[in-house]
Amino acid sequence: MKPALLLSALLLSSSAVAATVAQVKAKGVLVLGTDPTFTPFEFKGPDGQIQGFDIDIARAVARDLGVKLEIRAVGFGALMPQSVTSGRVGMAMSAITITAERAKVVSFSQPYFRSAQVFIVRGGNPGKFAWPAEVKGKVIGVQANTTGQYVAGDVLKPKGAVLKVYDDFAAGLADVRAGRIAALIGDAPTVTDLQKRLPGQFAQAGKDLAAEDYGMVFAKNSDLAAAANRTLAKLKANGEYQKLLNKWIVQK
Repeated sequence: MKPALLLSALLLSSSAVAATVAQVKAKGVLVLGTDPTFTPFEFKGPDGQIQGFDIDIARAVARDLGVKLEIRAVGFGALMPQSVTSGRVGMAMSAITITAERAKVVSFSQPYFRSAQVFIVRGGNPGKFAWPAEVKGKVIGVQANTTGQYVAGDVLKPKGAVLKVYDDFAAGLADVRAGRIAALIGDAPTVTDLQKRLPGQFAQAGKDLAAEDYGMVFAKNSDLAAAANRTLAKLKANGEYQKLLNKWIVQK
């Protein structure tokens, strides 16, 4: 589908299925869509349950609405924006970057976390990868439909980098570890977590590729976005937000 036609279709679909606070309360359930591969934001624990920083914030939103939170695992390529615009989920959180293009078809909450796109390389950086530096001919991994892919396409590809697209972030990490690609683009907190969980296997190389803000995602013009903003403001005011940072990110 041509981009203009695709955008029009998504706008129409989002207006048709926009979940509202009243609808969510009537059903008694807020359905959250997330790709549980972004530790420490969302991931499967030893018991198989999805947990993380984003999940705890989503639970707070559901709690303030007086409903239960239902978590659905959705691959990122299908999560943004299709699962939201189609109405399959009422809310999406998966370290999703707020962008002007995405905001044409979905509604974002206020930013809840400031992050950056960075380069993940093998521990010790044996390939001596750096940025900004000569990337011509280097194979750089990106995850499909992420801002890392978009920024890499705009910035790295014109400089001669070869982009390898992964549906699964873990597959990209495996290729980094095996030396099959020079680097993988990921979120800064994810790299920090990898270094602590898997000492010596991964490292961050070069300067940040781009800064970004994460937001909670809802159907276009849904009043759930305003409800989420109220919860976020309350969490920051009562100190719970800082406790979640300490639990999942600062101490991870």
